[in-house]
Amino acid sequence: MALILSLGKIDLSLLKDEFGKIQTDEIIITEERINHIKMRHPEDYSLFNIYGAICVKDPDYIIKDGKHDGTIFMVKKLEDTNLNVVVRIALETDDKGIMNSVMTFYRIRERNLIKLIRKNSRLTGIDALLYKKE
Repeated sequence: MALILSLGKIDLSLLKDEFGKIQTDEIIITEERINHIKMRHPEDYSLFNIYGAICVKDPDYIIKDGKHDGTIFMVKKLEDTNLNVVVRIALETDDKGIMNSVMTFYRIRERNLIKLIRKNSRLTGIDALLYKKE
C-alpha cells in the first residue's frame, strides 16, 4: 500500500460558498506526489518539508483553479517568496472516501501570483480569489 501522510486540517468555511459540501477537512499527500515534487521541483522540496503543513493550515491566499474542477491554489507568503500548494478538494459529488490531496508544490513570485489570480478570474468569469488573509 502506498504511503499517505496527513498535512493537517483546513478551514472548510473558507471554501463552502464556492464548493458546497466537502467530504473532509483533512489534507493528505501521497508518496507518489512527494516523489513528483522531488523530481519536478527539487529546489522547492526542502521548503515543502518545512512549510507544507502551514501552507494548508494557514494560507494567505486561496485561489480557485479555473481549469480544473475542485482544485485550488493555497499560497503562503514568506519574506522572500511565496509558496503555492495545489490541492484537489474532495467534493460531495466525488466518490465517497476521497480525500483532499496535494497535487504539487512550488515557489511562485509575487508578479506570477498576481497573474495567477487574474488568469483564473478570467477563466471562471468571477473573482477566483476565494480568500485573502487580512
